[in-house]
Amino acid sequence: MKSILSIACVLALFLLAPATAAEPNPLAGKRVVFLGDSITQAGGYVTFVDYYLEKLYPQQDFDIIGLGLASETLSGLSEENHAGGKFPRPCLFERLQRLLDKAKPDVVFACYGINDGIYQPLDSQRFAAFQNGVKQLIAQCQAAGVQQIYLVTPPIYDATTQPGEFNYDAVMTEYAAWEMALKAPRVQTIDLHSAMRKARDAQTEVFAKDKVHPGPAGHLLMAKTILSALNAPIPEESLAEIQADPLYKLVDQLRKHRSSNWMKYVGYTREKTVPPQPLGETEQESAQIQAKINDVRRAE
Repeated sequence: MKSILSIACVLALFLLAPATAAEPNPLAGKRVVFLGDSITQAGGYVTFVDYYLEKLYPQQDFDIIGLGLASETLSGLSEENHAGGKFPRPCLFERLQRLLDKAKPDVVFACYGINDGIYQPLDSQRFAAFQNGVKQLIAQCQAAGVQQIYLVTPPIYDATTQPGEFNYDAVMTEYAAWEMALKAPRVQTIDLHSAMRKARDAQTEVFAKDKVHPGPAGHLLMAKTILSALNAPIPEESLAEIQADPLYKLVDQLRKHRSSNWMKYVGYTREKTVPPQPLGETEQESAQIQAKINDVRRAE
């Protein structure tokens, strides 16, 4: 009887144990595209995600492209005076089909919402426009053969307000709650908003000095939230330690190189229209940077 109980205990511990870096990561060997607004275009959290994947899974290969566009929405809405009245907010659906046709992603991460409410109080029509945009994103991606979609709830609107004063973060809380309740095949929602709200409430320092765009610490929290949802065993290390790592610097170089050139390859409209351009030697050059990344991570 004791031996049976011992075996049962061992099996229970095995089943409850966290994922280890020896296990296959769900993003390994797949083309992964990150979509979003200026936060995704800035790309800090995309670099951190790729950095940890390369570091934690040195024998697995990753193919990640950040294709965020500043000011972009899913709702198609825009403030009358956006950018001083120079141009309306771009909408993802102007470029999404070209992007899907050219990048052919297996996995898509999409982090939208902060611009979709156009910084106004909660409104049923604006909310419905965001909801319809999310559903259109899912339908269009799946029709193009995307195997898995990760919706990332919007980051917080990092403002401190007085009681009774309007705080746009309350709108983002509603948008995030709706995304978390959404059920669709091959769609998983990662609750960034709650994770960032909890972390922000536990500290005095803001994540975003302008209330919208997180600094490096905020981008790192975003990446860790995403990686936790993927069951990646994230080590405890400081932001300074990560940024000083030669592997991080190479991954950031690769992310910037691919993002910049792939954005032009897909084409987009924002303040002006950037028509699709040839990709040229981008992937060959990227392969050279990736080879350096592999040398570093597989030597550790």
